[in-house]
Amino acid sequence: MKFSMVSVGLLALLTPLTAAWSKEDREIFRVRDELAAAEGPDMTFYQYLDIAPSASQDEIGKAYKKKSKLLHPDKVRQQMMAERAKEDKAKGKKGATKPPTKAELKAAIKSAGERQARLGIVADVLRGPGRERYDHFLNNGFPLWKGTDYYYNRYRPGFGTVLVGCLLVMGGGFHYLALYMSWKRQREFVERYIKFARRAAWGDNLAIPGVEAAASSTPPPAPASGDDEQPQMPMNRKQRRFQERETRKESGKDGKKVPRGRARGSAQASGSATPVPQPEGSGPTGAKKRVVAENGKVLVVDSLGDVYLEQADDEGNVMDFLLDPNELAKPTIKDTALVKLPVWAFKSTIGRFLGSPTTDAAGADDELDEVVDEDSSSTPGQRTPSADSTEDFELLDKSVEDLSKSKTSGSQAQSGKSKKRNNKKK
Repeated sequence: MKFSMVSVGLLALLTPLTAAWSKEDREIFRVRDELAAAEGPDMTFYQYLDIAPSASQDEIGKAYKKKSKLLHPDKVRQQMMAERAKEDKAKGKKGATKPPTKAELKAAIKSAGERQARLGIVADVLRGPGRERYDHFLNNGFPLWKGTDYYYNRYRPGFGTVLVGCLLVMGGGFHYLALYMSWKRQREFVERYIKFARRAAWGDNLAIPGVEAAASSTPPPAPASGDDEQPQMPMNRKQRRFQERETRKESGKDGKKVPRGRARGSAQASGSATPVPQPEGSGPTGAKKRVVAENGKVLVVDSLGDVYLEQADDEGNVMDFLLDPNELAKPTIKDTALVKLPVWAFKSTIGRFLGSPTTDAAGADDELDEVVDEDSSSTPGQRTPSADSTEDFELLDKSVEDLSKSKTSGSQAQSGKSKKRNNKKK
């Protein structure tokens, strides 16, 4: 492991050195920049020698000799006098041509020397192995001087491109990887607890009683579902509303109209003390054993090998929850921020004004359910009195003050009657 890290570090350190420009490359870049500054930005080595890019070595040699004679410093004075005489003739001036001053002659000789030196370097590059390298840069572009070295002008993305790229990489790839790792870790956690509970309950050989017999025997027929079958008693108001909504949907599919609150009314028809049977397979079946996990949770293992989590709610009701790794939904690309973030932005902006009829109908159903729940909670159900039971009685909505007033008024009436009787006797 250490050797591989060292090799990767050395490779990363030496790669810039191997990819750096050579001495010949830097010379080509320097001369090219000088030509662009003196002759123009579009000036090439071939244009400087007045030849074609496909010229042979002999043509390059002839062009170099011809150009060197014109740029020789000893012929600068003659060239300057000839140029001035030509200008005077064009302007129509007569007389002797004015000779150049010493300063002008000195500057012209210096410029001619620099051009002569660049001409020699250009000829050496085109007549040597550097021509192939120059043609490569001429076709693919020359790097520019950036203060410390020659670099290419790379593409620099804008702010919007950076945001889109971050959303694709972070919100798509990394977020999905995090969701997948979390799902895998939760699945392994549940599988480990199931294995631990089974082993602690029935041993390493998993000799669960009844499993082999159940596997060999034919499964019992499923009970026929009818209208007389009572649904499971909901635990709270939210579950009760959900159960009523599902009942209305099923009745709507069958073509029957069921009024609101039917499921709750059927549950209350026989009184609050009537037990409601739980459906088959909703809890541990057969022989069961309790196992305390490492985190203190109580696990129940039944005769079928299913593991349940035993947990009590705030009201003290003990419930069993089946531990099944297959119930953990595997994450998809729709669960990542790449999809959820645009959907949330759409719903927060344009979706508010558009709206959907399904959500409005669902909201109206929830409001009606809440009103029905409030009415049912404010007026508690009353049990129908029976003739055989002495505990059944009718509830009267009277307060203590009304009862006291009725008692006092009754006592006053009785005292008045007794006084009248005494007066009659007298």
